[in-house]
Amino acid sequence: MKLSSPYKCDYCDNMKGETNHWWLLLVNPSFELHPWDENFLDAKGVEHICSQACAAKALSSWMSLVSKRSESDSPCAALELPRAEAPWVKPAVRS
Repeated sequence: MKLSSPYKCDYCDNMKGETNHWWLLLVNPSFELHPWDENFLDAKGVEHICSQACAAKALSSWMSLVSKRSESDSPCAALELPRAEAPWVKPAVRS
């Protein structure tokens, strides 16, 4: 018997199938959409997106949060979101 994927879309609850072309979303506080990567499925702050329609829902939700933020210098503080680092992105080297 074939086991189903334990991943479901965070916006519509569709279950991940073998041939689906899914995305990973990291809001940190920028909106970062990345191709599905088996190595980062359970990383902290990552959401699972099943389609272009759900990616649009995610972007709309993020834009609503940003538009409601205060005049603070810190977008992270204004959004009340922790600053997450994309696990698949190497930190920039500052000189």
